[in-house]
Amino acid sequence: MKTISDKTAPNAQKLAVAAAVMVAGALAFSPSQAAAAIDISHKIKIAGDLRMFTQRMGLAVAFVMLDVETDHYLAVLRDEYSEFEADIAALRNGDPLYQMAPEENKLVLEAINTVEFGWSILGPQLKDVIDAGAVDDAHFAKIEKVNTQVMTLADSLIHRILAEYKDKLPLDLAYQIDIAGVQRTLSQKMIKEAILVALEFEVEAHHEMLVGSTQLFQFGQDKLAGKMLHNEHMLSPLEGEMAAQLENSKAEWAKLKPILEKLDQSHQMDGDDAHQLAVEADKLLVVYDAILALLIKEAELV
Repeated sequence: MKTISDKTAPNAQKLAVAAAVMVAGALAFSPSQAAAAIDISHKIKIAGDLRMFTQRMGLAVAFVMLDVETDHYLAVLRDEYSEFEADIAALRNGDPLYQMAPEENKLVLEAINTVEFGWSILGPQLKDVIDAGAVDDAHFAKIEKVNTQVMTLADSLIHRILAEYKDKLPLDLAYQIDIAGVQRTLSQKMIKEAILVALEFEVEAHHEMLVGSTQLFQFGQDKLAGKMLHNEHMLSPLEGEMAAQLENSKAEWAKLKPILEKLDQSHQMDGDDAHQLAVEADKLLVVYDAILALLIKEAELV
């Protein structure tokens, strides 16, 4: 079986985003206002990375358990494990590359602490998989329970950032950055859930989660297209290159959704199904990575 291409290395992504921010810095309306907007937009984005990483790592462990593209997904797991720890540090201590200042808000720091506590439980369990290069059902069950909890903590961190810094960034832009981050998370979460349903692994719970994840993913596309309210607020539709990327997402979703529905109904999956799910997970992640990078670039024009 061919190796699935991994997403762009995290450090390369960081450099690309930082370069995009610096290029148009002179165009900002107010240097102090722009600096605050860039700072907060990156905080929302990085906290969203933490949320997504929990599901990306859970997906990777599921494929390792299946013994599908094991080397590839162990590499994914190692990369996301390292990036998770680095991103927690960046949120707490700041990061010049992201033009982020050290966090001083006590409520945001408390939310970071809760994510860090959850990671202190989840991280060692994932490290065991990295070291062993394999995982059994019992170990996976423990990981899956905790990673869902850490995902929820990361989501709460984003909401706290939005609440504390709501005046530093235009509401539409803040919501769009968060929604794009949610879509990245769901792109991994719903595929992981489909695999677990097909394997009849805690099937009732994962069936319910899969139904919810697919609905939320569709809602996210509609919100970014300006067709659905988000927190009782109608967003402006994405335009230009972002709108084109959203159309790419819709096209990929039209191919992926029937596969998820088939797996949910049949509870059967062969190697080809697993491979196709993996490819689609990466494609959707690439699309929303591109949308998110463009949204971050808009922050310096505030």
